[in-house]
Amino acid sequence: MATESPDAERQWAAEKRDFVGDRRDDLAGERDLAGDLRDLTADAREQALDKRERELDAREAQLGLARQAEATAHRLDALAIRGQARQTRERSGAERVAAARARDDATQRRLEAAPIMGLASAFATIAANLYAADSYDAVLQRIAEAAVSTVAGCEMASVTLSEHGGYRTASTTDVAASAVDQAQYDAREGPCLDAVETTLVYAKSLPDNRWPTLASRPVDLGAHSVASYRLAAASEGSAGTSGSLNTYGIKPDAFSDEAQQIGLLLAAHASMAAGAVRERDALQDVAEHLHQALLTRDVIGQAKGILMERLKLTPEAAFNILRHASNALNEKLHDVALNLAETGDLDTPAQRRADRHS
Repeated sequence: MATESPDAERQWAAEKRDFVGDRRDDLAGERDLAGDLRDLTADAREQALDKRERELDAREAQLGLARQAEATAHRLDALAIRGQARQTRERSGAERVAAARARDDATQRRLEAAPIMGLASAFATIAANLYAADSYDAVLQRIAEAAVSTVAGCEMASVTLSEHGGYRTASTTDVAASAVDQAQYDAREGPCLDAVETTLVYAKSLPDNRWPTLASRPVDLGAHSVASYRLAAASEGSAGTSGSLNTYGIKPDAFSDEAQQIGLLLAAHASMAAGAVRERDALQDVAEHLHQALLTRDVIGQAKGILMERLKLTPEAAFNILRHASNALNEKLHDVALNLAETGDLDTPAQRRADRHS
């Protein structure tokens, strides 16, 4: 049975909390409604009793009847009890109103938090998958996909890299996004190119007078608005690897101020994530080179040992023989040493094949 990703589990937990919160608020609202109806019924009943007693008082006064002290005391007690009950109901009603306002505020906070939760979820996805990526471009692909799922109004996204004086689309979520990128490369102008040097470039609608050569080509390809964000170079010394994250909308003014701010946060996080992967890859390359160097050193040491034992040479003299053989055979020193260690012969297989055909 397939297990859900941590991101999916977090999203499910958040949706579950929201559902439980909404259901709890609905039940509280139903209880408040029942309490209000109960209080209204009690108020109506007491009003009927007050009216009845006033009618009795008026009847007694009309008939000139003297009210007994015990009856008078009983009525006063009943009035006091009803007054206290009325005050209790008023306090309960006020508490219900305050609780309803608190629930409304909590609901509003949940609604406002939803985009932030989505953004946090996207960041968590990138972080969780960071070192599982096969390459630098694979991380950039995840960044483009995160933009579509996180930035409101973004229907397709891409990442442009500036390398060796040119540009390339390193990742994309739609062939149309790649085509819009290429139109800008061909025109040598456009938001994705400007964003290589500028934090945010927003084109509310296209065509835009800032890019006359580009004209309406993006619109023809389905992009009516674009927000491009600068992706910083992986490190201070890697100026050739800067780029931009491009988010495309299929209608004019697709990106609100809030969406643009989320895009800025995503681009900043993406820059750090991509930089970390590139540095990781560089460290892996260094480690591989060191490993190969150690292997080469070990093989050369074995070959030197064979020559020293066979010809009774010093280490320096044995190394000179290997070096001269490498030059004479036009083979790498490592290959000559490896062949000697494996076969006891200074001639490499490549040299023997060449000798046979000469």
